[in-house]
Amino acid sequence: MLTPPSRSLRGPLLGLLTAFVVPSLAAQEPTVPAGIQSELSRDLGVLEQKYLSLADVMTEHFAWRPNEDTRSVSEVFTHVGGANLYIPVAFGVEPPAGKEVASFEEAFARMGEMERITDPEAVVASLRGGLAHARHAIAAVPVSELDDEVTIFGQQMTKREGLVLLVTHMHEHLGQAVAYARMNGVVPPWSAGG
Repeated sequence: MLTPPSRSLRGPLLGLLTAFVVPSLAAQEPTVPAGIQSELSRDLGVLEQKYLSLADVMTEHFAWRPNEDTRSVSEVFTHVGGANLYIPVAFGVEPPAGKEVASFEEAFARMGEMERITDPEAVVASLRGGLAHARHAIAAVPVSELDDEVTIFGQQMTKREGLVLLVTHMHEHLGQAVAYARMNGVVPPWSAGG
């Protein structure tokens, strides 16, 4: 049976815990400004749970596609992961180390390359990494820059609109992934309870 540390050790142990664990948790969860960025971040939390749980139950169907002209299940997930890494480049948020790009055009090309990933673990890692970067991107745009104009896919919009595009794009493809699941007789985990 484990015994708790003596009172004389509790203070130093708590200090070590605070010194090492709390900063690492803070580094994982960016501080999101209030307003639209906070709302988008909350929505992203729901999307993240749904995407990852759906990817988990769809693994054996990753190669499936409804026809030859559409993305496969794994391509939908890697497309979302890639878009979340590279769309933020247009509004000044660089992708993580090792995924740097020189321009939005190069970023767009990289999104397509990511769709070639087929290993199930790599597909989920791509999706997970993209979701984490989207969370970072939402928090990284300074509130003072939300009305700044940018060009995304040839369209002028504000950085605020770019952030909304980032999240609505995820909703669009979640709907596609849900349709794919249903076509394969898979019930999305969040719907399984009735």
